[in-house]
Amino acid sequence: MKITAFGVRPDERQHFERWTNHTGDEIRQTAELLTPETLALAKGSQGITSFQTVPYAAGIFKAMRQRHIPWLALRNTGVDNVDFAAAEREGIRITNVPAYSPNAIAEFALADMLYLLRQTGLVQRDLQANQYQAATQHIGRELRTSTVGVIGTGRIGRSLIASLNGIGAKVLAFDPHPKTDASLQYESVSFQTLLKHSDIVTLHVPGTPANTHLIDKAALALMKPGSLLINTGRPNLIDTTAVIAALQSRQLGGVGIDTFEHEADDLLALDQAGQFNDPQWQTLLAMPNVILSPHIAYYTDTAVRNMVECALQALHDLQDHQASNCEVYPEGMAKAE
Repeated sequence: MKITAFGVRPDERQHFERWTNHTGDEIRQTAELLTPETLALAKGSQGITSFQTVPYAAGIFKAMRQRHIPWLALRNTGVDNVDFAAAEREGIRITNVPAYSPNAIAEFALADMLYLLRQTGLVQRDLQANQYQAATQHIGRELRTSTVGVIGTGRIGRSLIASLNGIGAKVLAFDPHPKTDASLQYESVSFQTLLKHSDIVTLHVPGTPANTHLIDKAALALMKPGSLLINTGRPNLIDTTAVIAALQSRQLGGVGIDTFEHEADDLLALDQAGQFNDPQWQTLLAMPNVILSPHIAYYTDTAVRNMVECALQALHDLQDHQASNCEVYPEGMAKAE
């Protein structure tokens, strides 16, 4: 099969090469993002695979149809940046990787919780200012004695709950489409109850339009004063303006954000030095009780291998069987990743 891979990162190359050696597929790799213009690189390809957080807009699917490339295999889970109406109109079928490594994201969320509970940002701020004595005064809290509210009990949410069970934390969970798992210990509650009674709220739901600003000013007002908020889910889940105000008023005690609300626009507008020019990002970055990371919660060696192999297998399934278990539609998206 002839395939073009867009948005290829250095850590992915070995996995593409291993696949080629195993299958004999001809794979053209490029670091370029997928756009109507760069699609010229895929001339003669039967399918393409891509990884990017910037939009897959209508022009991409029109260009794919014109070049007789019917399949796009995403090397990630989230599809909120895909214009599905345009894809359907042009007859383009799309797959994703439903679960490249739930553990990777769950572990990252857990790390953010521990960092914030122990006020590590404040400790580091004082040490960098050579204020050793002040750095010893930031008393922490223990995760074992905390109540953690997990919003979304899909693969990632359940992986996190398993870790929290091992630590001994109390877990509340909300999911509009709850799953049953006898191996896990948690209490299913309403969204409002979870917000009111959790010391930590962590988000593991997809970025559907219905979930946009799931955590807004009203939701933040329901949360316990000094509680923590973690978003390793999707960029649109929190209202950043409301979160900054809650941090400034100390309604929130700390925040961990791996998926920043404006990241897609900011990436498109990067300056030549590769820097964000976003005032909200800069405001959050200056707060010692905030952890910002550049959408890397998924980023482990295991996840990268799975992302490449699952995407390429999906293209083969579409070619060989005209069907893939990983095919996605806007109405078919899972409610919790």
